[in-house]
Amino acid sequence: MKKFIIYGMLVISAASLALMGFQCSSAEMTSAKLYINRKEFTNAEVQLMKEVAKNPKNEEAWYLLGQIRFELKNYTGMKDAFVKAKEVGSKFKKEVEGQTLATWARLFNQGVEELNKAEDSTGFNAAIETYKLASYVLPESTINHQNLGLAYYRKGDFDNAIPPLTIALDKANSLFAVKILSGIYLTRASELKSKFTEQNRAAIDEMKNLGQIREKIKAVDVKYFIGDPSNIDKETKGKGKQAVVVKENWKYNKYNLTVVIEGELVTSVKYTTPYVAPIDSSSHKLSLVEYDKAIEVLKKGSASYPEDAEISESLMNSYIGAERNAEARVLLDERVRKYPDSKFDHYNLGVFLLKDNKYEESVNEFKSVLVIDPEFSSATYNLAATYVNWGVAEQERLKKEKKDEDKSYQEKFKLAIPFLEKVIETKPNDVQILELLGQVYANLGNVEKANAAYKKADDIRQEKN
Repeated sequence: MKKFIIYGMLVISAASLALMGFQCSSAEMTSAKLYINRKEFTNAEVQLMKEVAKNPKNEEAWYLLGQIRFELKNYTGMKDAFVKAKEVGSKFKKEVEGQTLATWARLFNQGVEELNKAEDSTGFNAAIETYKLASYVLPESTINHQNLGLAYYRKGDFDNAIPPLTIALDKANSLFAVKILSGIYLTRASELKSKFTEQNRAAIDEMKNLGQIREKIKAVDVKYFIGDPSNIDKETKGKGKQAVVVKENWKYNKYNLTVVIEGELVTSVKYTTPYVAPIDSSSHKLSLVEYDKAIEVLKKGSASYPEDAEISESLMNSYIGAERNAEARVLLDERVRKYPDSKFDHYNLGVFLLKDNKYEESVNEFKSVLVIDPEFSSATYNLAATYVNWGVAEQERLKKEKKDEDKSYQEKFKLAIPFLEKVIETKPNDVQILELLGQVYANLGNVEKANAAYKKADDIRQEKN
């Protein structure tokens, strides 16, 4: 956990205990002052407590009681007595405020020292108790709340860190509070998201594999992704020994799914009823709540500190984590202009553009990423995928326009190849990438390389089985 060094405050200390001159007063007041003169503060406190019980509007008695409690290091009691003194009158207002400020400064500096030295719960607890006491003495001090929140944060007690940090944010627009508080919420969100993934890994993988089952993929890939069918119905042509299987209906009872196979390819995918894997989304929903909390903190921080790149980046990541994509997109456009060397911003914007089928703009963003970091593997893959999708879209457009002789779409496939080959270098056993590379080569008429990619994919499948 990050360790923060914090610094104390320089405050002029209040004068030592002031002695009042002897005037006509009660026996308790006279005794109290005698005890004060002898520095017998405990006995003086007893007499003053008797006095205020009899005469609760005795401002001097309340003031002296507060001073004595300061000497006895009973700072809570000191504060209570000073409050009473100010309620009764204003004669000692200046002295009360001076002593209160000096006491707070002493406690604050003590807390700073304890927190900077703390290495375990014992040390953090000492700082926490000191800052609590300082907050009681001077509740209007927002830096108190900030440091109390920090002490809890460094202890790892996020629940108790949140309230004082929130006060520091709301009352003082504390930059420090923005970053620590948003960090707490983002950490919680990430942990909940990871918990959701771990709890539902099998179901998520199952749905992901089902999503790969579509027309025009190889029949062997169906088994690769979802296993052997429950049963197979074959349609034949001809009779006896001359009968030839022309179509197979692979039924997957668990998924309410029938996959039609003709030759080596899938020609139809039909669900009698949609299959949904049993996924417990409670942790995912809770993670969205934490992301939303982080967003609210970071929006306040961004409004107060618009030039802080860290706050802006955290806000953008929070929008994405919270699945508030429209807001993320607006902020991304701004960040790409403001921070042109941020590879993550270019990458995220490229992903958004690809989802919108804005291929040329997406290509430009992924290229910008690779200029900044040539080894950014996700950008390499997505750049290849963008070119392939772009080529397919152009191919379909030309087909609709009945321009079957126009092969200009192939240029996009050619541009995809070096990036696909680079991905294969880092993921040599990725069947999907090998299949995609084979399809691209086949579309370009490079049969030899297409067959090599397909063969390697088949060999990997056989090794798995």
